[in-house]
Amino acid sequence: MLIFFIYGVIMHELAVTEYVFNLVTKQAEANDVDKVEKIHLLIGDQCDYVPEIIEEYLQVMSEGTALEGVKVDAKVKESMVECKDCKAQFTRHEFKDKCPKCGSINLRLNRCTDFIVENIEASYK
Repeated sequence: MLIFFIYGVIMHELAVTEYVFNLVTKQAEANDVDKVEKIHLLIGDQCDYVPEIIEEYLQVMSEGTALEGVKVDAKVKESMVECKDCKAQFTRHEFKDKCPKCGSINLRLNRCTDFIVENIEASYK
């Protein structure tokens, strides 16, 4: 197992990177993939994962494998706010303290903590 330290702290991206590495490696082997070129991720804005660190970890983990040199394309999915009165939904950045549609302050934050491997780009043998 690889251990990474940045400023003396084990980064929490390590566990999720190991998960991605193992998942993509298993899929690559099952589908006779020669080289994995890019991994597309969808990351919820409440996850606090840094895509650049995930990519750096993958670079180290993937040396000598089908994932060597893989690129990461990460999109951030925003958390949504729902107005309990009018049922309008909007991103948490689209309001200050009330519903932009009806003016209600009766709101619920639906935190987005998704972490999804959406797609893998690869070349085949």
